[in-house]
Amino acid sequence: MKIKRLIGMKRKNEPEGVADILSSLGLNVDEVKNFVEAGRQLRKVNPSLRFDMTPGEVFGWILRRYQYVVQSRNCKFSLDDYTADVLRAISRHMTQETPKSGIMLCGMKGNGKTTLATALLGVIRDLYNAGKLKFMGEYFNPESRLLKATDVIPLYKSENFDAIRKLKHVPILLIDDLGEEPKEAMVYGTPMYPLREILEARYDSLLFTIVTTNLTPNDLPDHYGWRVVDRFAEMYYTIAHKGPSYRGKDQ
Repeated sequence: MKIKRLIGMKRKNEPEGVADILSSLGLNVDEVKNFVEAGRQLRKVNPSLRFDMTPGEVFGWILRRYQYVVQSRNCKFSLDDYTADVLRAISRHMTQETPKSGIMLCGMKGNGKTTLATALLGVIRDLYNAGKLKFMGEYFNPESRLLKATDVIPLYKSENFDAIRKLKHVPILLIDDLGEEPKEAMVYGTPMYPLREILEARYDSLLFTIVTTNLTPNDLPDHYGWRVVDRFAEMYYTIAHKGPSYRGKDQ
């Protein structure tokens, strides 16, 4: 008899089922499904930068820009397996219906992450001018800024708040060598976390951000904390560049 009485009984602290909760509010499952579907449609108009082309077409645009940047540094360019794999990953991601609002390029020093990130900035400008870039939001301009992660702390120490504000709100930002900067900055004896503050502001606004880093996924929480790293996972499409260092070699 005890077993029979237990059947259908809820465990302590177990929530009610969705149908029961909705019923208590005078709703039914079909009505709520309509609410959810309306929310999915609304998500499509949130800010999202994407390339209005096929992945193959994007690959060609990025390849040309990447080659140009390499050769402008008086290096010889050659397309190896590692570079082709990374370009393919970016091409596929940036042509999705709603790409993430950032790209993180990870890998060892000297393997072309900064060169590729710089080339991607150029491609965004090129595609904007060619009318092949889509931004599913109210307004977009291709204004961009590139800086080293180590350049941020001096802005805080000099109280250059206008420059800091621009970094938080510029439509496209490239932060090179994320993790090379100190974890915190002391400003009048108060610890501050400049990069963390900028990255969180851009996360809140869904502004397109490109970062390069030599840190591994295991290193990131120690430097920025789990809260920020958890937001990294939502904000950035992470690409591991497995190529060797090209420094001192032809590309």
